[in-house]
Amino acid sequence: MTRTKLRARRPAQGKQLLESADFTSYLHEKAAQLAPADLQTLLTQSEAVRERAEQERDRHPRLLRQVQLSLRLLHDHVEGQCPQIPYYTISLLAVALLYFADPLDVIPDWIPGIGTADDALVFELAFDLGRAGIERYCTWKDINTDGLLLPPKPARPPAAKRKRTRKPARRR
Repeated sequence: MTRTKLRARRPAQGKQLLESADFTSYLHEKAAQLAPADLQTLLTQSEAVRERAEQERDRHPRLLRQVQLSLRLLHDHVEGQCPQIPYYTISLLAVALLYFADPLDVIPDWIPGIGTADDALVFELAFDLGRAGIERYCTWKDINTDGLLLPPKPARPPAAKRKRTRKPARRR
């Protein structure tokens, strides 16, 4: 799998350099490109990835659990033990793991205090996007998800029920 990096764009005045939507787009793009052989390659690095996550235990405790669960789910998938989990969920978690395994990402991992903040964000987004498959896997394996997933977002009311405000038409 080719690993293209998120490219920081020049921010408009008062805007952030990168937003979570940029990371979400990255996850979607790379998940669509993931091949089954990429999973096998990734799993050969699982011990090193697990050790890196252990080092982040104090800074990002949820990240450690997410890495551990992702590796377990991917291993079960490669072994053919969980065919009921959507491949989209598998590929999202694999992309998050590949992002985490690469120390040269948007925020280089060796920068003290903030180096793995982007890695934690990528995992949060991957777990949010793949939530249904992850919950299904955890239910099937009887894994407690307390503190593993962020609370679900409140549902937005249908468009017809949302209050719409119109801007007055400009006169020429």
